[in-house]
Amino acid sequence: MIRSCHNGHSSPSKGDHYGPVKPPAFEQAYAFLHRRLRNGDYMPGSKVQAGDVVSLLGISATPVREALSRLAGQSLLIDRRAMGYFVPPIDPVDLRDLYSLASMLAVSAMRSINLPSLDRQRYGTDAELPCGCAGELLVTIASLTANSALCLVAANVDDRLAPFATVEKSMFGERDREQGKFVHWLASRDQRQCVLNVARFYRRRMRSTMDIAASA
Repeated sequence: MIRSCHNGHSSPSKGDHYGPVKPPAFEQAYAFLHRRLRNGDYMPGSKVQAGDVVSLLGISATPVREALSRLAGQSLLIDRRAMGYFVPPIDPVDLRDLYSLASMLAVSAMRSINLPSLDRQRYGTDAELPCGCAGELLVTIASLTANSALCLVAANVDDRLAPFATVEKSMFGERDREQGKFVHWLASRDQRQCVLNVARFYRRRMRSTMDIAASA
């Protein structure tokens, strides 16, 4: 790849001689930790060792600490001063509150969507919209609104619920399928029924937080 210079000549970009340019160290650390937390790779209550991340990624400790601090600010980690950063323990009460928040946001957003105006080709009955678990459904519904702040909140709630996605699909997959696909709810153009379906989807989870927590 050739990049133009100000003097009218051309010079090779960094990628020509050194391969693909790596993202900044902070972004590497954040993406690595974020992915592992979403996947549930760390045991609840365990300490995240910054030194391990430094060794694995081959970067300095400063961007790793910055990434850990950012994740703590997003409630994905707990910052215990002078002790380090820990994965939040699984608390059924907190989990129920999180499902309740997701339900409130999703139901409110569903009420605000102008169903007749949705692109039938994009959101028709053959569309594939991620909605197999509580966080995914919230993010999908938020994306149908024009509310960017809601989308950010939804993404954070999804991050916090992501470690429970596998358990959700195992416990509720059959009942969720019986309720029908989300795209079919949209295709019906029945606002009231869509809202009821969304509320029912989350109610199942709120009633089973003890079982979800025990299985996670």
